[in-house]
This record gives sequence, structure tokens and C-alpha cells, in this order.
Amino acid sequence: MFLWLLDPNGPVNRSATFRLINAKTGKTLTAKNITLFKNGDSKEVFVKITVPQHGYYTIEATVGNLTLSAKTSIPPTSINSSINAFALDLYRELAKKDGNVFFSPFSVETALAMLYEGARGRTAEEIANVLHLPEDRKERLNSFSFLMHSLNSNDTPYILSAANALWVQEGYPIKKDYVETIGTYYLGELHILNFMGNPKEAGERINRWAEEKTNGRIKNLVEGLSPNTRLVLTNAVYFKANWSHRFDPAKTYNDTFFLSEMRGIVVSFMEQVGIFNYDEGDSFQALEMPYEGDRLSMVLILPKKINGLEELEANLTPQFLEGVIKSLNPEKVEVTVPKFRFGASYKLRDVLMEMGMKSAFTNADFSGISDEPLAVSQAVHKSFISVAENGTEAAAATAVTLTLAAPVESEKPKVFDANHPFIFLIYDRETETVLFMGRLVNPKG
Repeated sequence: MFLWLLDPNGPVNRSATFRLINAKTGKTLTAKNITLFKNGDSKEVFVKITVPQHGYYTIEATVGNLTLSAKTSIPPTSINSSINAFALDLYRELAKKDGNVFFSPFSVETALAMLYEGARGRTAEEIANVLHLPEDRKERLNSFSFLMHSLNSNDTPYILSAANALWVQEGYPIKKDYVETIGTYYLGELHILNFMGNPKEAGERINRWAEEKTNGRIKNLVEGLSPNTRLVLTNAVYFKANWSHRFDPAKTYNDTFFLSEMRGIVVSFMEQVGIFNYDEGDSFQALEMPYEGDRLSMVLILPKKINGLEELEANLTPQFLEGVIKSLNPEKVEVTVPKFRFGASYKLRDVLMEMGMKSAFTNADFSGISDEPLAVSQAVHKSFISVAENGTEAAAATAVTLTLAAPVESEKPKVFDANHPFIFLIYDRETETVLFMGRLVNPKG
């Protein structure tokens, strides 16, 4: 929301038409809750407008034949920087093992943030530190609420949805305030299950929910639930979109993807020449490929050397990533990227403990959830991605299980040839949030 001082000599008593234009995408947005008011007895007239999401805006007001304009910026939610910092921390842990990596930092952070709302003492401190959560409760909750509503926008040329749920043992004394917090700010649905009597059936119901929310891409999210299970927290996110500039399947060809300087495999490559946001440094190239609607994009960071991924990963910091994204500018680029499709599954208990979230799994304090002792027994994340000529499909789901406590255009185009391992992410331009992140080491999975 922002205030705009209108020309005090203008015809303020006549009806005005307002337009909000996103300065980055050029898209005209709907201005809501427009209010005109005067500043006391002065002739100054203000217009108060609620903006649908953060960003840089030009606002135009047309009154008769007169058009006035002003520029303003609305900062992103604070939680976006938390998710982006957590994304890089978690990436570093998952990348310690060989092979492809793909996960949704948004999904994992959201599930663990719901857990945090019921944590107290040392347990809460550790979770907050790992997730880089803002200390101010109101700021945190409002940020997550804004993000959940923003990601579930309707009338878009892409599909993007996020859902949260609480799965509670029938008759379990969960605190009302906790349930209300998750429902109000995280849009978390409450489901009652009988873990004690039939843990298998309870798990199957959770898995059906995850499968439904991810359009069938995430299956068997939870497995082997114990009769001691009292609460499961889940998040699911699904994304499917076409490229703004689609690749022509007739131009797809087979060539070598270099796994290393001495080893390669033959895979399918997509190719096109167009105007894309591009940047390069001494050791890397970066490319942004937008999806229809221009809100979401895939950002690829490609080392210039075939064996340069390790060096690139060593330099991954929030400042580096932010700098790369802000430095992207329109260029004519000859783009070559491989088609790929793979899924991933991660058991996050050891990873999260290594990152500093220890007591949640051992000597936990979740007294904000229930007066009965609880500890996290499982934290599981599953993901899927498919990149092809028409666009991208991606899905991820996270489950946290708690049991009873026991344990400008140039003449010659830039060449972006992704024929060796690279880092990629699916990025929400409007909230400046990394929704998915990964690396491609082998297009064949």
C-alpha cells in the first residue's frame, strides 16, 4: 500500500481512472481499495491504493483529458530472504552427495516454519536459526500469509499452487491457538486421523493428499508411520508452465553432455535464438528463461569450465545469487539446454541436525503444540522436475512427523551452451523467492 500526493490544482472532484503498471514486466495490474482524501483543511489530496504484490510500479491517474503519473516501489516480504538463504544452506548439504539435486526450499521452509510456531526454548531458537526466520512474530506470520495467498493466485497462464495440512491423532490434546495460527497464516487444513489404531491407513490418506496436490507427481510421501505418531505437518507445491519463448521440437537434436572433461553421454538438446536476460562473470554465465505470464522464470548458472561446478558451488551465497539475478539484462542469446526429467527423495533428519536443528529430534520442546512431550521422528522431502520444449513441470512435498517423545541486443548473439553440469532454480520474480533449486549433473537421471 502506498500514498500518492495528487496535484492540488487538479480536478479532484471528478471521477478518476487508475492504472498500476509493474515497471519490471510492463504488466497492468488491478488497483484495489482506492481511497481519495484531503490532508486536513489544506488543498492537498492523497490517493491511497492497495497493491496486489510488491515490486516497482508506475501509477497513472486519468481525470478527463489529464493524466498524472508517479513511480513507487513496494518491498518484498521479509520471508523471501529467509527462504533464499535457507535454499543455499540446504543445497550445500544435499550437494555433498554425487548426482543430480532438486528440492523446493519453499516447501521445506514452510513445513518447518509451521513446526516452529509450536516450538519453545532452545528448540525454537535452533529452528529459527536454521530457517533464518525473522524475530518479529507479526512480520513472520503476515509474510507467510502473503506468500501463500500470492502463490495460489487465480487466472494465470501457469499452474502454481501450494498447500499445507495438519494431520492429528484423534483425541490428541493439540492446543487451539496452534491450530488457529496454522490455519489463519499458513492456510493449513486440519485433518483427524487414527495413527494409534491404523497407522497404515493414516499414512495412505496423507499420501493421497500429497499426490492430489502435486497432480500425481509425488507418491508415497510418508512410509512406515508408527502408532506413536501424534502429528504430521505437510506442505505440497506444484508448478507447471509453458516457456514465454518455446523451443521448436523440430530443432531438438542429440549431442554430447559432458559429465566431466573425459566422459560424456548423448542426450537431447533444445535450441533457439532470442532475447533473454543474460549475464556473465569471469567463471560463469547466467541465463533467465521466463514462463508465460512473466512472473516466474528458470535461472540457469553455468560454469564456463566443464569441470567448474565445484568452484561455482563454493561461491554460492545469498549475496552472489542476488547479484546474479539483479545483473541480468536483455541480450540476444543462442540458447542450448538439455531436456531432462528426474525425481528426488531426501530424508532430512541427519541433514537438519547437521545444520544445527538438533533438539527438535532429541530433547524437544513443542509445548506450543501440546502439553504432552513430542519430538520429530521423520522429516521427508520428495520432488520431481521435467524440462522440455514447451515448458517445465515441477512438484515437491515435505512431511514432518512428530511422535511421542522418545527419540540490449548485440550483432552477434551470446552463446549459452549448457552441455555440462549447471545449477538451476525456478524463481518467483514478484516475491523474489526461490521456489525450487537444483543442479543437473546427468540429464538421464
